[in-house]
Amino acid sequence: MKFKRAAILSLSFLTIMSTDIVAPLVGQISASFPDVNPTLIKLTITLPSLMMIFFGFIASQLVSVISKKAILAIGLSLYTIGGIAAGWAQTFTGHLILRAVLGAGTGLIIPLVTSLIADFYKGKERAEMIGYSFSVSHMGGVIAPPLAAWIGVHDWRSAFYIYGVAPLIFLFSMLFIPKQPGSMNSEAGTNRKDSIPHLVIWLSIASFFMVVMFFIIITDIPFLIQAKQTLAPYVAIFGLSVSTFGSTISGLTFSRVCTKLKKWTVPTGLLISAVGFLLVTFTENSAIALFGLFCTGLGLGLLIALILLLTTNAVGSNDSTAALAVVNSAFSVGIFVSPFFYAIVPGLFFTHPDILLNFQLASCFFLGAGIIAIPTVQFFMKNKSLEII
Repeated sequence: MKFKRAAILSLSFLTIMSTDIVAPLVGQISASFPDVNPTLIKLTITLPSLMMIFFGFIASQLVSVISKKAILAIGLSLYTIGGIAAGWAQTFTGHLILRAVLGAGTGLIIPLVTSLIADFYKGKERAEMIGYSFSVSHMGGVIAPPLAAWIGVHDWRSAFYIYGVAPLIFLFSMLFIPKQPGSMNSEAGTNRKDSIPHLVIWLSIASFFMVVMFFIIITDIPFLIQAKQTLAPYVAIFGLSVSTFGSTISGLTFSRVCTKLKKWTVPTGLLISAVGFLLVTFTENSAIALFGLFCTGLGLGLLIALILLLTTNAVGSNDSTAALAVVNSAFSVGIFVSPFFYAIVPGLFFTHPDILLNFQLASCFFLGAGIIAIPTVQFFMKNKSLEII
């Protein structure tokens, strides 16, 4: 059913959009609440991510009690209310509460998207759908920030009406996503203790470190450009969208790439990210810097889509919601920890750490991980373990 595929993928469009819409509006929001500390203002971006962690685990428990469509209905309702109403709040406290509501709704939705794909699709078709889902979510990340900046240029509150797409997706998903077979729910309930294999824990740990190192692209690109002074301002304006577009391309091509590369997808993704970071770190040319940012998104997109696919495959016939909640929580915790890591850790080893050093550390991480992954992959291929598709 094409409508079923479209309905599941439409849910993916909401995920990254939940936080990225606010990114270009932080300055205007801060001006509207002059008595609020600028550091606290940034909670409008990070608080939803923290809520996603808790409500992702809540979703993993609810699937044994109520249907996934019912959880989606709750999540989409919270998403709609928190998304739109945060623009109406007259106090910053009220704004944050509603942003937390948005994060709660997103937390319920995110693990269910990939879990529904695992329920209805197998093998190569599952890999295709996970890639498409990842691509659609990042397409939202490409479109939403500039659209929010344009709509909210005179009044930041107007940009929050973009979340009005949520009730339309709510209606579409309720109409065309069928209930999963009844045996799935019962099987998930009886095998709850076995639903999170050791592989998923290792994938979560890898996800955490990968996101901690990568997220400097999101937070510090403007500061790197200021430090270099040779890069054009458009690198700061379009850099994040170019990186996100790279992840979108990864999602669209993931199934074909993964089918050809198989286990070599891991070192390939890491080394592409490494090339991207090296170009961004050392180039003085704006076009090359943008190409490097594209490569960072391209490599990370392959790796995250692969992690999600391996997670769904690892649980076998059991319900995958709990395992996906663990992995998605690792992503969210990594996002939260990343700014603190780069603010604290380099200072422990270097006397005068700076922004360029932080990007060098990220480059070394992905390059070293890519090199280490090559013999590791050869070991798995020799032992015929960790099958991808």
